[in-house]
Formats: sequence, C-alpha cells, structure tokens
Amino acid sequence: MIFPDNAQLGQMADELAINGLLIREQFLESELIDSLVQIIKTNQQLEALRPAGIGAGGDFQLKRSIRGDFIKWIVPPPNEEPLKKWFAMVTHLREGFNRELYLGLQDQEMHMAVYPVGTFYKRHFDQFQDRNNRQLSVILYLNKNWKQGDGGELVIYRDGQEPLIIEPKAGTFVCFRSELLEHEVLLTHQERMSITGWLLKKPVGLGFLG
Repeated sequence: MIFPDNAQLGQMADELAINGLLIREQFLESELIDSLVQIIKTNQQLEALRPAGIGAGGDFQLKRSIRGDFIKWIVPPPNEEPLKKWFAMVTHLREGFNRELYLGLQDQEMHMAVYPVGTFYKRHFDQFQDRNNRQLSVILYLNKNWKQGDGGELVIYRDGQEPLIIEPKAGTFVCFRSELLEHEVLLTHQERMSITGWLLKKPVGLGFLG
C-alpha cells in the first residue's frame, strides 16, 4: 500500500478546502480490496452485522424506511491485517489534513457497511444537530464488477449545482465535509459493500456516535 506523499496530500487538502469533497478512483490495490471484501463476507456469515440506525444517543432509532444498511463497528486496533492497513491509511490522511487545513482532527471511527438488494439511505447529513464531532466523512467502496444498473450510487447535493452521482466501484475513495454536504445512497439492485467512517474533532471516547 502506497501512502500519498506530502504533495499529494496538499492537493487533496486543496480540493477539500475548495469543494468540500474529494474523489479518488483506484485508491487501493486490488489484492487489498479482495482481502477487505473477504473480511466483510466472513462477518456476514457469522451474522455479526446489525441493522443500522439513525440519530445518536437518546435520538437513536431504527427506521428501515430511511436507512437499510447493515453495519459492524470496527474496534481499533483491528486484528485483521487488511483492516490494520486501511486504518493506517486513514490515520495518514487525517494527520495530513490536519497539517494542511488545521481541522483539529483527533481520532477516527469506521464500520463495515453492507446494503442488501432493495435498500437505500435517504438524503441526510453525517453530522448530528447536537454534536459536531464528525468533521470529514470517508468512504472506501469495495464493489468489484459494479456496472451501471446495479444501483447504490452515492448522490452528493451541492448548493447551486447539479447533484453529483458517484459510482460505488471497488477502490473508489470519497472524502467530504460531514456538516456541509447532504447526500444519499440510491436503491441497490446488487449488494453494495463499503468501509465507511469519520474523522473526528474529539476522540471517540468523548462522543462516540453509534
């Protein structure tokens, strides 16, 4: 796995500062993607993923009419080597964005996410009204052989612009400002996998959002 160098991190940070969003295709090598997919499939077989909810704390609730994915939070440090590598990459990005953008990022949280066929996540922000812990949303897509018509695209809504539709192809990495960009996951026609997370202003232990 090759970490972005300082010049690349600077360019990525510039895109975040200007657009609130950055996208990189083929961000990871195919072998690591395969290993991450296998970890998620193993957890599926063990029935370790649970229906995801909306809201935080006392506002947390399950609403399948709004959100249909199944998730498993990844407790750091992960035991599996592929997850260790991805955590190291996200840590590298977090430290780089801190240097470039002075965001005060202190921690990260991540979960495996699977959208079964026929599920979606309606339009929403990632940052909750009563908590500002989440600063940057980060998504790594793991859907090999994804093709148009499979569904599950990410739609990003930007003021004064056409919605941006992002295909959830394996190896595509997306990072955006959690409090600025409303987004949704379109209806899936094939199972959709990702590792989704957030770069946090405070350590997880001071405001973990389940």
